[in-house]
Formats: sequence, C-alpha cells, structure tokens
Amino acid sequence: MLRFTADNKETLAPLCEILRHDGVVAVPTETVYGLVCLWNSHKGRERIYELKARPAQKRLQMLAPSVSAAIAAGLQDDPRLERLANAFWPGALTVVAKATGEYDSIGLRIPAHPFVLALLEALGEPLAATSANLSGQPAGLTAEEAIKGLTAFPDALVDGGSVRETGGTASTVVSLLGDTPTILREGPISLEQIELISNPPKDR
Repeated sequence: MLRFTADNKETLAPLCEILRHDGVVAVPTETVYGLVCLWNSHKGRERIYELKARPAQKRLQMLAPSVSAAIAAGLQDDPRLERLANAFWPGALTVVAKATGEYDSIGLRIPAHPFVLALLEALGEPLAATSANLSGQPAGLTAEEAIKGLTAFPDALVDGGSVRETGGTASTVVSLLGDTPTILREGPISLEQIELISNPPKDR
C-alpha cells in the first residue's frame, strides 16, 4: 500500500494513475474517510466490496467534480438537482436521482474537501465511493482508522489528518425519485432546507 498526504499536490498524478488502472484509494472527505475507485471501473468496485465485506445490494455513491460530469456518466438531469447543487454543493449532501444505463438511480455528491475536489478535477470523471470501514462498523475519521478494520489494504492511502468539518457526521441523503424530496439518511442538512430550495415558492 502506498501512502500519500493530502497537502502535497504532487500526489495527484500517481493517484490518478492508480485509479485509472482499477485501483482503490482511501481518501479523506469533509464527512468521513472514504474508499474510492473510478465510477466505471468494475474491478475497482469489486475490490471495494471485498475490502469492506459490503453486501452486494448496497450501492456505491458517485463523487463528481460537477453536475455536468455526473450527467455525462449516466445521471438524469432534474431541475431540483440543479437548485440543490447551487445551494449546497460542494458539501455534505448526497442526492439520489434517476439515471440511465447500468443503474436506474445514482446517489451523487460533490464533496467540499479540497483534496478530493482536486483529485476529481484532475481525473475529469466521477468516482465511486463509500465510507472507509468494515461494513456495519463506524466510519474512519483518521487515516489509520480508515484502513484498520478492512479485510486487506487498499492500493493507496491519503492522510488528510482527522475529519473536522462535520465531526464525522455523514452526509444527508435525499431522494428525488418521487414527486417530493424524501430524506433517506439524516445529516447536517435538514429536510426543511432541502424542500425550500428544491421547490421554491412561486411568485404571485
């Protein structure tokens, strides 16, 4: 396992190379540490499930550098998605929206952590992601915690110190699959905030 630090921009090139060869990397985000691979890497996805002992029916979320990059990867555009993106991204909100192709829906987040955003921009394409921990166990808040309970080591680990921005609180997850937004997981952003932005009052 290779080790890098999040404050060194020279780590982006080798990490991109690892990811483009179906690798899995543990990275810090503003919520918890995560395991990531390229969104379209089936080998990378399989590795993540193995490392976490994650049930096959539990999907991975998408981290993208922009909404347009997510749409290019299969997410369907939705006016509510654009409004939520403008209000809360980058940030601790995951939005589940309809998709085309291999998946009928995708949970998308544009993370606020500067290193992950820089990595996404360097790649120019989305990542598949999930928290760095053995399935069912607490998510890692430090680099060492991120790999401690896994069944094996990922290809690389990026040390970004301890998670501070949300204190380890995972992102709010909201579904846009129905006519009204539905909270699937409570987090830093409330349903009231989401409803106000996604369905703004009409001018009289």
